[in-house]
Amino acid sequence: MTTGAPIAPPGRPYRVPRSLADPIVEVLGGWLEGAAATTVAPSARPPDAFLGVALRRLITAHGLAPILVRDRIAAAAVAASAIPDDLRGWLELEDERNRLRIERLLDELAAALRAFAVAGLPVMPLKGAILATRPGADPFRRPMADLDLLVGPGDRDAAQATLTSLGYRRRPERNRRPTHDTFELPGNDRVVAVDGEHPDNPRRIELHTEVRRHLWTWVDDDDLTRFLWAGAIEGTVLGELAVLPRAPALGAHLAIHATSDLLMARGRLIQWLDLAEVAGGLSGAAGRLPGIDRVDSLELATVPHPRLVYPALRLAARRFAARLPPPAMPGLAALEARVPVRLSRWAERVPLDTRAGLQAARSAPGDVSTLGARWTRWAPYAWRLAVAHGDVPRPLAALRHAARVASMARRRP
Repeated sequence: MTTGAPIAPPGRPYRVPRSLADPIVEVLGGWLEGAAATTVAPSARPPDAFLGVALRRLITAHGLAPILVRDRIAAAAVAASAIPDDLRGWLELEDERNRLRIERLLDELAAALRAFAVAGLPVMPLKGAILATRPGADPFRRPMADLDLLVGPGDRDAAQATLTSLGYRRRPERNRRPTHDTFELPGNDRVVAVDGEHPDNPRRIELHTEVRRHLWTWVDDDDLTRFLWAGAIEGTVLGELAVLPRAPALGAHLAIHATSDLLMARGRLIQWLDLAEVAGGLSGAAGRLPGIDRVDSLELATVPHPRLVYPALRLAARRFAARLPPPAMPGLAALEARVPVRLSRWAERVPLDTRAGLQAARSAPGDVSTLGARWTRWAPYAWRLAVAHGDVPRPLAALRHAARVASMARRRP
């Protein structure tokens, strides 16, 4: 390997240049798809040391280290590739750190569900808490940043008291329009590692009474709260009582979350893999939860907020065609019929890299009120305009977008 200095001190998060991030993201997608092992195009390669740093950054940012170790197809691709031994060793270390972290998160999830049951409070785990705990699943196959729990609006105070009784403390909100209440355990409120998974990084509980993204550039309301509760069934998670969402509600929630991250240029490949699992049947009957089968055509034709559900699902189906073949997604055409033509065309053609909104690792943390951060949230990107205003010509879409941002800015507290 040649010598090359990274562009930032080790351990500090930074954004990999797009010229390098895009070919790396393509390679990572190929590994996950089980395609023949590939390496970054020589014409795009900087010195090898920098390439190694960039690979680690992107694997971490996209939440892929555990699945690259645990998924046999992807692991074979990695083993057959030109990836250096030290990178494979790092992947195994990340997998072990993630295993320890997930073990702690699942212990904390079980304790919380048990306490909610004792208090007589219905609670619905969301996102990773569902995906990691279905029967037959490998709970350590994906990272989890936190535990998302949904309770009824009338149960908010009792739910907060229940978490407080377990030793959690409510974290002060930094967002002017919070979507949830965040709780932390004392001593677990400091990030100790930013360059990968670590069991001692904060393991928060995010307590929701509604499921909404509150993004300024949305035109349609993206509230999924009623849809998640409708048809939900009582079941168990980790042996504890819980309320489980139906497949279309779980899929819609994962998809809207993934789409919103894409529109903020922070999308992750692991989110597309989650969608592939839900839409494809959650790895067969052994991996299904009661009431969570797969999303069929009728369900996709009726889910709310199709403009927000469709983009991430369509891109996931393109990127992971082997995991999400047409028979597994018969309803995608029905969903596509409900979105503007310009949006469906964009989702069909946009390259599956940073230009689709997948992230190029993280920028150094900073004030969310900076001009750069605001531009990222408000800019009239073509992708964003297609989602929000794809039913009108682009110049008119840009004007509508500007009016929307101005209106939301005036309403800020």
